[in-house]
Amino acid sequence: MPNFDQLSRTPQSITASLAQSLTAIGHPKKYQAHDALLVLSPEHYRIYAQAQWDRGRIEQAFDTTLERPMDEVLQGVDGIAEGMPAAAAGKRLTKFRPGGFNIVRAGGEAGLMSAAIGGWAATGERGSELVSRQVTT
Repeated sequence: MPNFDQLSRTPQSITASLAQSLTAIGHPKKYQAHDALLVLSPEHYRIYAQAQWDRGRIEQAFDTTLERPMDEVLQGVDGIAEGMPAAAAGKRLTKFRPGGFNIVRAGGEAGLMSAAIGGWAATGERGSELVSRQVTT
């Protein structure tokens, strides 16, 4: 799922913008049910680098930005049958399980475009784990 944010110039703005795309992974009302990989373009990454944000700070910003009260996404809320079960009421969760959200830098000088790649529900102990390798030239 591409994110074509051409206007953000601060880490806070680009994080919030990309998080909007990430909430749709799996379903906007399902939390900690799917994994995701965020592919940051060099131009989007440069926004973080210029502000001297390291990987840990970027990841923490996404965790915080993607956190939501589960009462807002329960089954039936807003007339949508899909959502979190009633057992999640009163809780606050971030969109992805621990270890279920990964960030990589990739791409060329093509503009301020990044992409979110959704996983599937069978993740972690129930299924698959992300494996990556650094490619060098």
